[in-house]
Amino acid sequence: MYITHEGHTYYAGSEQRHTKAPFLIIVQHKNKPLGPDNFRALVRKVALRQFGHWMMGNAKVKGHSITLSGSYGGDGLPVTIGHDEIYDAAIPIPRELYDKWSNGKGWNSCGNEAHDMREWAVKTFLVKKEFTFKDPEFYQGKQPDKYFI
Repeated sequence: MYITHEGHTYYAGSEQRHTKAPFLIIVQHKNKPLGPDNFRALVRKVALRQFGHWMMGNAKVKGHSITLSGSYGGDGLPVTIGHDEIYDAAIPIPRELYDKWSNGKGWNSCGNEAHDMREWAVKTFLVKKEFTFKDPEFYQGKQPDKYFI
């Protein structure tokens, strides 16, 4: 899920693409039990492009590449990873957000937790590039003029 309005969507012929922008990736470790204790997030700049019916891209984390598709990187589900370095780089998602996500009714996409998840990601993650929102009302006036994500 893109967490800012930094990038933009454009078309190359009939193919939809999106420029690089901060993207919330939810991960779970394949060797840990599923559930709220194995539900982490990280943000990387990601560009998605259309492959058939899917918007796909990849992110680099600690020297590893993660293939992403749609919301949260796994079409609304966490991306299952096997590298401890990636898992350790991710931040645990609060239980309240896990509960909203698990009851959010998303189907191959974000559910009704999307607004809260995006708001948490903006407040939680820092990246190197400074940017401003194109739509200052996006967070209903709660955000400062600039974020460092």
